[in-house]
Amino acid sequence: MSKIFALLVGINKYAAVTPLHGCVEDIRAIEALLRERVPNESLEMRVLHDAQATRTAIIDGFRSHLARAVDSDFALFYFCGHGSQEECPPEWLRLEPGGKNQTIVPVDARTGSIFDLADKELNALLHEVAAQGARIVTIFDSCHSGGVTRDMDSDDTGDGAGVARMTAARSGRRRSLDDYLEATRALYTAERVAEFGPPEVRHVAIAACQPFETAKEFPRHPPPRRGAFSLSFEESLRSLGPAATYADVVSAVRTKVRDRAADQLPNLFVYGGATGGEVFLGGYAGRRGLTVDADAAGRWWLSAGAIDGLPPTGAGNVTEVTIHERGAGETTGSESPPLARGFVDLVDSDRARLAIRSARGTLRPDRQYVGTISRLGVPAPLRIRLDCGIPLELAERVRSALGCREEHFALTDREGDVPIMSLARAGNRVQLMRGNRPIPDLSFDVDAMGIDELARACEHLGRWHGTRDRTAIGSSLNNQVQLELVPALPGETIVPDDREPHPENPTGVVALRYDSGVAPRVQFRIRNRSSARLYVALLDLTNTFGSFRLFADWIPGLGTAFVQGGKVFRLRIPAWPDANAPESTDDLKLFAAVSEFDAERWTLQELVGPDATRGTARVVVDDDDEPVTPAATWGTTRLHVEVKRAP
Repeated sequence: MSKIFALLVGINKYAAVTPLHGCVEDIRAIEALLRERVPNESLEMRVLHDAQATRTAIIDGFRSHLARAVDSDFALFYFCGHGSQEECPPEWLRLEPGGKNQTIVPVDARTGSIFDLADKELNALLHEVAAQGARIVTIFDSCHSGGVTRDMDSDDTGDGAGVARMTAARSGRRRSLDDYLEATRALYTAERVAEFGPPEVRHVAIAACQPFETAKEFPRHPPPRRGAFSLSFEESLRSLGPAATYADVVSAVRTKVRDRAADQLPNLFVYGGATGGEVFLGGYAGRRGLTVDADAAGRWWLSAGAIDGLPPTGAGNVTEVTIHERGAGETTGSESPPLARGFVDLVDSDRARLAIRSARGTLRPDRQYVGTISRLGVPAPLRIRLDCGIPLELAERVRSALGCREEHFALTDREGDVPIMSLARAGNRVQLMRGNRPIPDLSFDVDAMGIDELARACEHLGRWHGTRDRTAIGSSLNNQVQLELVPALPGETIVPDDREPHPENPTGVVALRYDSGVAPRVQFRIRNRSSARLYVALLDLTNTFGSFRLFADWIPGLGTAFVQGGKVFRLRIPAWPDANAPESTDDLKLFAAVSEFDAERWTLQELVGPDATRGTARVVVDDDDEPVTPAATWGTTRLHVEVKRAP
């Protein structure tokens, strides 16, 4: 039986910085929730309050407690207290676009020669915890922006309501590499980062706010004071039920935090192959649909917005959403009737407000529901035509199966339409075509199972095309973030910062060639040309209909970031479907927004290729994977990369 090893840290009474008021109460509430939900024999908990939460004790909590978790166990670190930043050593500047490490502040930090715990030290500790295969979750109810700590709402006039900014360590000495844990220095050597990228351990991280925001405390009547995030987190877990995923939890928490605190948006981060679709602290289940939540005013919100392809309201755009009970149909395997239907009446960059028009019962505002877009108010990104050679009876079965999944594509049989793809009869199978050429690996049996596989493939293709072609029409942020492919010389692992990137040709394509049979090597550099701080995601959209996230993080105004800390990648011609193919292409797509968004929902495994799951048909691969042979709130940039063999 798997166990949960939890290290819970809450600090109010700091030795050298401004005290807080709600952190210990937050941790007591999370401790009570875990004891209530997890059987005693499955829970191993260590709790540190105030004076117990020294830098040494927190480090020991990782090494002697969380590190006991083995394969199938969970290791949970939950921290409530001050967060801060510190100047990054020069050796690590490529890893930090803003030039600063994020830190958490132990109770004895800034006394004598005791430093904060930096993010890179925490990462090294997580590597130690992961050594035996534990599944790791970290949750931070602290601010990690500009040295500002958990803030108090301005309407609080009680004693101790003020918050001081973090100051430098008492000695005033800037931290050098020697001041970090030895395990951290070994993990973050320049050579290791250049060869393998920033060290990532597989885990899910939840943060109370975005990097430039404050995590807030607020007074309650009666006391005690609580953190806006932790209280919302506790309430969300109690209402969601056991099947909720990490993404579901964060979506629900966001709705509640928005009602309690201004300028605070909780974040979900996944690293090392983890996904937000995993069930919170147990098992794995794919995320089923979007979420629908109510805010404090009783308004219902869908967890998708303009950046996800929802059109603005008006001008005849009508987007309809069906709302289901979470888990409905999972036990019987059949789709249950929707609880309600709603129509989008307001679209933000990352969410959309729903007007509920019909319901079989009353939707409860303390519950979270699953939402499915049943009608999108814009033309579908992909059109599919049924060839006239398909027998009428088969065509009707195909049309019926595909018609249930038409959120991302549209069926057509009119001669005037110019389809992107078509369906043709190929013996006893149905074949997807692009132009007059069959798409390899996309032919299907005509029985019920085969037609269902066809419908899922069409949905996948529609999602891929929608992501590739999506743009914010008229947005001033379009093309404000630029992607540069910087050449790496043979044998070079560290690319100079001032090297010029590969140029684009007049058609906007970066054309690269093999050199003596060796694939080109590049570093990905991302420049924010705007003066605004932007959240940026970079996707690699492959010609095998996969979508892979290469980068997702904040970049300061006029700042520069490097994918995986400046790691070098190879751009190669895959061996599939033709080992002797003269060229291959990928589209690299940048999304940028003034608020954080969920780029994970746009990732897709490859639809075609060897088993369509191994990633072997991607152009962008690790350097060591080379085989022998609303307007102004978001915007996009697209770069087409073409790799050719030498003539």
